[in-house]
This record gives sequence, C-alpha cells and structure tokens, in this order.
Amino acid sequence: MEQHGSEAAFRPAAAVQTPDAGAPGGAPIVGRPLWRWRSWTRWPINSTILVLAAATVFVDVLTAWAHIDAGLLGRVPVSPALPLGLLLAFMVGLRRLGLDRANRWAWREFTLATSIALLAAVITYSIHVGGFTEAVGLIVAAIGEELVYRLAVLIVVGAVTAWLMGRNWRNAEDWGNAPGIVALLAAGLIFTLLPGHVAQMSDTLHALPFASLGIVLGYAVLRTGALIPAAIVHALLNLTTIAAVSTGAPVALRTGLATAALLALVAGTILAGARLRILRRFPSVLDLRAT
Repeated sequence: MEQHGSEAAFRPAAAVQTPDAGAPGGAPIVGRPLWRWRSWTRWPINSTILVLAAATVFVDVLTAWAHIDAGLLGRVPVSPALPLGLLLAFMVGLRRLGLDRANRWAWREFTLATSIALLAAVITYSIHVGGFTEAVGLIVAAIGEELVYRLAVLIVVGAVTAWLMGRNWRNAEDWGNAPGIVALLAAGLIFTLLPGHVAQMSDTLHALPFASLGIVLGYAVLRTGALIPAAIVHALLNLTTIAAVSTGAPVALRTGLATAALLALVAGTILAGARLRILRRFPSVLDLRAT
C-alpha cells in the first residue's frame, strides 16, 4: 500500500551497497546530510470545511470581477468574502494557522522584525500618503487575500488533487508533494488573475511578480501552517508599493523591496521549519560492505 505524509517522508533513503572497495573494513561512508521537509502542514479537513473553502474562493473572485464590495476603508474595498474566510480560519483552527506556542516561537524573530517594519509603514503611509483608515484598509485587504488565496484555494485544490490521486485528502500532511505543488501553482495563478493585478499587466512578463508573490506566500503557509507571517509581509508590500507608486519611486526600488521581503519570508520559513522539526536533516549513507 502506498504511503504518504509524515511516515513516508521520514523514511531514510535506502543504503546503496557495493562490493568492498576503498573503505577500511568496508565501513559505511556517510556523505553530506540532506535536508528534507517531512510533509506539508497539518490541516484536518472535512466536507464542511471543503465546501466553505470553495464558497470563499467563489465569492471573492466573483465579487472582485463584478466590482462588488462590502464597504470601503479609505479607497480600499473590503471583500464580501472576508467573513467566510474568517469562519474558515476558525473551523480549521487558529492553532493550526500558526497561533500555537510552537509556531509563535519558531517565527519569533521574523514576526517581531516585520511587525516593527509594518508599524513604521503604517505611520509613514498615514502621514504622507492616504491616511490611517486607508492604511488599515490595506492591512485588512492583505488578511482577506491570505485567507482566500493562501488558505481556501490551497485547501480546495490540494484536497481535490489528493482525492483524484487516491490519497488521503482529509489532512494536508498526507497529500504528498504533487497535490501541494498543484495547489500552490493554482493559488498563484488565481491570485495573479485578480482584476486589480491584471490591470497592471501590459504583457506576460508583468504577471511574474504577482505569481511569484502568490506562490512564495502560499509555500510559507502550506509548509508551516503559519498564516500571520505571510499576512504581515503581504500587508507590508501593499503599503510600501502603493506609497512608492504615489511618490514616484523608481520601479527598481519597488522590485528590490518586494524581492527582499520574499527572500526574508523564505529564510523565515526554512528556519521555522527546522525549529518545528518538519524540516530535518537526514544522513546520506553509502554502505560499502560486501554483500
């Protein structure tokens, strides 16, 4: 029977055995250790959660293209899907989304540093760009998009793909690599095709920043389960990007800021994964003893 999830991921690679040659006494040769992720995060999923996640995605995409909102914070529209996304988060479990003690500890330096940067960005934006209400609106928009495109889409696409492949779809850690990768690519694509993003694209190349943002944010969430770090980075990018555009900052500066933020998130994900022991080092062994 095919194995998936943590049990399969923790199985060490089989030793490669060759006739005795070169090693004193035929002792095993230990090569450079290999770092491997144990699995995706642990998200227990049931039919109700799956239906709610699908409804969240449908409502957000539909209302975005229909230009329907639940009100404005400054000039920033609030998505009607936000209540559904919040309900989905509560049903999955806030502890599963990074609010447990282990995740808070694993992400502590990253969360502290980015929170300070976010506070500075809010103050600067409020004074020089669009006011405090609009700054809050950009943070709310980031949280809403994380709930939809880094939670709901990942659940729907990942679970359906796992089911089609005959795997256990009821827990993300049992999906295996392929469903998770498909879910990340789908989330990046749907996020890229939102009307506000499409309006900024003059050719295919201009889609890459949005796709990259969606995939990197999704990867951090699907690996560790922590939604807050991704939401902070997203909100920070919202504030700094719009501020940069409003002040006529060079494109290179905006690109550099976004790249630095995403690289920091990747580094934070790796560190958090190691601390949570879902990213582990396995020995690479060549057994040269004679068979």
